[in-house]
Amino acid sequence: MSLHSFPHPSLALPLLLCLLLVCLATHHPRPILAQGTDVHSLRGVVENGTGGGEVPSGLPVTLHAVDPLEGRVASYNAISNAEGRFIFENVSRVDGGSYVLVTDYDGMRYSEIVETADLEDSVTLTIYEITKDIGVIEVRRQAMIIADVDDKRRQISALEVLRVSNTSDRTLLPELANITNPADISFLRFSLPTDATDLSVQSTLPGGDIVPMGTGFAVTAPVLPGDHEITYSYRFPYESDSVAFNQRLIQGAETYQVLAPLALSQIQVTPLEPRPRIDVGGTPYLVWEASQVPPGRGVALRISQLPQPGLSTILIQSISGTELWLAIIPVLLAVGLGILLLWAWFRAPKTAPSVAGMSGDDVSHRQSLIQAIAVLDDRFEGGHLTEEEYGSRREELMGRLKQLSPSSQGS
Repeated sequence: MSLHSFPHPSLALPLLLCLLLVCLATHHPRPILAQGTDVHSLRGVVENGTGGGEVPSGLPVTLHAVDPLEGRVASYNAISNAEGRFIFENVSRVDGGSYVLVTDYDGMRYSEIVETADLEDSVTLTIYEITKDIGVIEVRRQAMIIADVDDKRRQISALEVLRVSNTSDRTLLPELANITNPADISFLRFSLPTDATDLSVQSTLPGGDIVPMGTGFAVTAPVLPGDHEITYSYRFPYESDSVAFNQRLIQGAETYQVLAPLALSQIQVTPLEPRPRIDVGGTPYLVWEASQVPPGRGVALRISQLPQPGLSTILIQSISGTELWLAIIPVLLAVGLGILLLWAWFRAPKTAPSVAGMSGDDVSHRQSLIQAIAVLDDRFEGGHLTEEEYGSRREELMGRLKQLSPSSQGS
């Protein structure tokens, strides 16, 4: 198959043929995928990788030829026969390009990459029967890498790296409907620490979505037989100098590790066991490990002795905290009111004004008795005095006040 086709000129029109030859001699169009006349016949076979599985006849197979230099794709179509065999005729060779075989079977898409050098060979495209049993999945290794600790914000940046294996000879095809209990869940699930943010997930699994679920998330992608890689990063806070959370390993893990850079040598990770340091990308890491963690049990993880912010950062965070201001505003108002009262007292005349028939000392004594009676009334209304005690003390103060009055009505 060629993307460009030209009409063959009639032999009865030699003049038109000459004109066409002249045009071709003076204008050379750039081929899209064909490299001159270098074409091939690509042969292949569809095989069922599930024991006892059959290969259906008449299965549509598509070949995509990709030219990275031109940024173009040519597609070829074929149909498998009763033995699963197929052939693509006149496939243009693309030096430096790539070829992808694709077929759909039982709700799942399967593909195989073919190199240019393998065009002359027979290629195999493997399909599988499907399963809904999440039990076929095993986590060979899961490692939580502490990438960074921001002591000013008290925040940890973490990266989790998993090697997941489908140990069966069937493709796990998640069931997203008709889930009535946890046993019906057939997709991968992962937990996150409390208040985790900025989740980012990458994997080698084909398609699927990232769905929030409970205290973590789920990956709804199908899982073909064999090994696959999943990585996800996130951030989560810590208080004081430690953080504790339940790292639920829903699929279990043959090996679970926590890694921290050597710069954080003071931190401790419990209840995992310390292991010898390892080198990752030229950076030494401390390692804590647990082995053979059953599905669903997980690890009650605690990371302690985390870096703390400096004194200046604590002060700034305290000043900017809402709770502090809610507590301090009433105190500031009370202090301000006290200052105003003191200022008014100092501004008041130091000698009490005279009352007709009374000396200055008598006037001052009279004002003190009046203030004492007011305080006594407040204490009684506040429930700090019994009625009997209040009555006797008030009667005494009133008697003394009457004795200072210039007349019997001065009270």
